[in-house]
Amino acid sequence: MSCSPHPSLTPTPRLLPLLPLAIPDDAAATEQEPSYLDFTSTSTLLLWCSIDSKGTHTEFEWTDYSAAVFRNLQEFDEINFDDYSDSMRRRETLRLLFSNKKNVTSLHLPHDDRFILKIISKSQMKVFLEMLPKYYQHVKTYTNTLLANFYGLHVVKPRGGQKVRFIVTRNILQSDSRIHKHFVIRGLPHSYHVNKAGDEEDLNLTFHLHTPHRNKILMQLKHDCNFLEEAGITHYSLLLGMHICSTPFEAALQVRHSPRYSTGSADCNESSDGPESENGDADQDLSSDDDTTSSWSTETEDRLGVKMAARAVGFRKRESNVVSTHMAGTVQPNNVNLFFGITDILHHYSVRKHIEHVLKSLQTDHPSVSGVNPKGYSTHFQECVSKIFSENDFDINMP
Repeated sequence: MSCSPHPSLTPTPRLLPLLPLAIPDDAAATEQEPSYLDFTSTSTLLLWCSIDSKGTHTEFEWTDYSAAVFRNLQEFDEINFDDYSDSMRRRETLRLLFSNKKNVTSLHLPHDDRFILKIISKSQMKVFLEMLPKYYQHVKTYTNTLLANFYGLHVVKPRGGQKVRFIVTRNILQSDSRIHKHFVIRGLPHSYHVNKAGDEEDLNLTFHLHTPHRNKILMQLKHDCNFLEEAGITHYSLLLGMHICSTPFEAALQVRHSPRYSTGSADCNESSDGPESENGDADQDLSSDDDTTSSWSTETEDRLGVKMAARAVGFRKRESNVVSTHMAGTVQPNNVNLFFGITDILHHYSVRKHIEHVLKSLQTDHPSVSGVNPKGYSTHFQECVSKIFSENDFDINMP
């Protein structure tokens, strides 16, 4: 249920810094390039809503930042502005934000799985606003970017309560298919799988992609990492979801290249557990941990990082944290679809992090993830992803 404007108050524009708000009213206006004013404007609306079981109504001050800019970003991904606004300004959204007892920073909307709410700090908000103009141009230039897609920046404050700052991003794992497992891939020192209980486990898989697809991914990854490096961002990660399927890898590739692929045709059959490996002691367990499916049929399958056919191959980890190749003859490849994108891009490198890096480097041979400078982190991150997305070791003859 949507919250309504306060019965005795009307929407109030708030300016930052004392500049007129410019929000387009029609589709044609949204195609215009945002001005400096668009990047600095804010608009405040007072909402009247009940989020507790007693039905007590509370006044909420809702502030939108750079609304015209984000409206364009929504248009890039064919997100309807009115649907987005209705989805955000709902009782369920406010209840989620202000009933967050565990201080979770990533929140899934119960009524709309297209979006993820990321609660951010005041300093992260400053980093984001400073980065936004160049981010906008990057996303516009590279339509296949792997960077997290941002759809809004908002601050909500209940009367007499604390502000909650949050950004809205695309749900990378949102899919019509079941996401059986998901992984977090970082530059250093290791990547891990998050199981159903929320525990981290080492990632013991490589993903073999069709060579042209792998080349496109690594090229786009280079562009995205160059952007993050120039913005002074570090400690980001690749969120990767895996759907296990039974269709042969070659058939999945042919479906992806077929004319009907972009219409939403499935390229593999649902599998709750996935194929079993012949050597369970050597292979990563591919049984189902997650039970994630989407209630929205919005999959854009010709998009980089969305439903990409691959072969998942398990391998043994060596004593070092270096990703090793799989042991020939000891693994059973599993056909999978991959969903992935770069997340956590608001960690700005600072003098404090530089000092932290120097001190930790004196104590260990392995540099701290958070302390590595943007250039070093970018290099390690690209190397790590290129190893996980291995060159194809299988004979695939495309028509």
